[in-house]
Amino acid sequence: MRRTAEEAAQTRRALLEAALEVFAERGYAAATLSGIAARAGLTRGAVYHHFTDKAELYLATIAENWGAAAAPVWAHLEDTDAGPQERIRRFLVAFFTAFEKNFALRTTFAMSMQGSELPELQVGLEDKRRVMDAWAEQLAALLRAAGVDRSGEVVPPESGAIAIIAAVNGVAATWLACPDLFSPAHQAEALAQAVLHGILPRKE
Repeated sequence: MRRTAEEAAQTRRALLEAALEVFAERGYAAATLSGIAARAGLTRGAVYHHFTDKAELYLATIAENWGAAAAPVWAHLEDTDAGPQERIRRFLVAFFTAFEKNFALRTTFAMSMQGSELPELQVGLEDKRRVMDAWAEQLAALLRAAGVDRSGEVVPPESGAIAIIAAVNGVAATWLACPDLFSPAHQAEALAQAVLHGILPRKE
């Protein structure tokens, strides 16, 4: 029984890895379950053993690959050894660097953006919206701890958090559309400073 469970887990992982590649190459509409199964070296029946349909496989591919790829990046926001400003700065640098270098991170980001336009994926993407809400709250708390709401600046912590999220998504989407325009990894430090300028309190 243990061997069977291990084999099932390996099969599921192989399908998710193949799905990531196929969805990246062909997009949701053009990708087929047969093509994904073939890429994984499995049968279409193996796909249906683990996933009800293409929509479920698409959402699982986003959730599981994003979770593994993003965890080291988001860990910077939880690093209590650094101050709140530094935690946000490190997070931004890590995200911009990983976005260019980590295939799973940038692909699942692109998939989630594409999925938001597809009616059959709306229910499954509710998890993404909850994550975004939690991310905004976390950033606002860090900005508040950094003294943004006591600094006399015009940007409240909640607005600053939304501005950071919008900037992160904007940089990512811009690079996906125009990869020759700039290098997020090489310009990570400068991009982080540009995002935070005008949000964090100015040092006298």
